[in-house]
Amino acid sequence: MIIAALVLAAAVLVAVIGLVVLTRRTPPGRRTPLQRLADWWTRDPRLPYGPDTDRVAAELSILTRRHDRLV
Repeated sequence: MIIAALVLAAAVLVAVIGLVVLTRRTPPGRRTPLQRLADWWTRDPRLPYGPDTDRVAAELSILTRRHDRLV
């Protein structure tokens, strides 16, 4: 009975430590390990640089055109 309680307590402790490590706060713009794992697991191989690649490219194109008009 005592051994089962110790094993259960150890499992709960490991789970809590794991959650703290995987979901800890990170500086803005940085991903937690769990977010990186989710990104890797769900990424589309056709978009190797992320889901926003096309949107970012379009915005940069617009900004470049605006800058060219100003210069």
